[in-house]
Amino acid sequence: MPLTDMKININGRMISLPEGFEDYIDWSRAAIVELDMHGGHLDPEPDCPAPSARGREIIGEVDRFNQACRELGIPVVHIVNTYRAGDFEGVESGWRRITEGHYSMIPESRRPTTQYYGNLGLENTRWSALVVENRPEDVVVNTKKRVTAFETTDLDMVMRALGKDVMVITGIMTNCCDLCSAYYAGSKDYKVILCMDMTRGSNPADEAAAGLMISRYIGLNTNSGELLREWRAQKAAGR
Repeated sequence: MPLTDMKININGRMISLPEGFEDYIDWSRAAIVELDMHGGHLDPEPDCPAPSARGREIIGEVDRFNQACRELGIPVVHIVNTYRAGDFEGVESGWRRITEGHYSMIPESRRPTTQYYGNLGLENTRWSALVVENRPEDVVVNTKKRVTAFETTDLDMVMRALGKDVMVITGIMTNCCDLCSAYYAGSKDYKVILCMDMTRGSNPADEAAAGLMISRYIGLNTNSGELLREWRAQKAAGR
C-alpha cells in the first residue's frame, strides 16, 4: 500500500490509488524520462521549427521537479530529437508528412509555422539544445528521430543499465511523443506513469485524451505533487 493517500486520474477524476500497484510507485525503481524539452520546440524566437507555446509554460516547473527527483536519488533521462544536417533522417517521418505535407489538414493560422520544420532538432544548433537544466548526473539520449523515445535510441539499454523499470514520462508533447512512448514502454513491460502536470500537448482537450488512454490501457496518470509526496514518505520510512 502507498504510505500516503496518493491520487491518480481515472476517467477525469482523481481517486485514491487502489491496491496492487506498489511496484509502480516504488521510488527506488523509478527514472524520469523527459521528452523533447529542447530549442526545436521551446525556443521563443519566430523561427522556432516546431513551436510549442504550451510547452514553454512548464520549463521552470520541469526544472524544479527534476531537481526534487535528483535529491531523492531518482535519475533524470533527457530525450532529445536530433537530426543530422540535410534532414534526410526526418523527411519521411509520419508526423512530418501529416503536419507539413497535407496543408489542407492544417488551420490556415498555423501554416506559417511549418516553414521551419526542416530545422527541427538540427544537430549542433540551438534547435537540438536542451532548454531545461542538464546536470552532470543526468543521462541524455539524443538520437530520437521519430515520435517514440525508443525508436533509433538506446533508451531501453539506459533504463536497464540504471536498473529501473518504472518509467515516469514528462515533457512534450502529451498527445504525440509522450503517448507513443508510453505505449512502446508498456509493450516492453515497463511500469508507466504519466506525470500529467509536467507534460504539455497541442491543447487541453488533446492532453486529457492522451492521459485518458494511458490511464485505461498503459499505466498510471497522476501529477508531480502526488508522486513526490509518496516518494518522500517512502524514503523517510527507509523503503
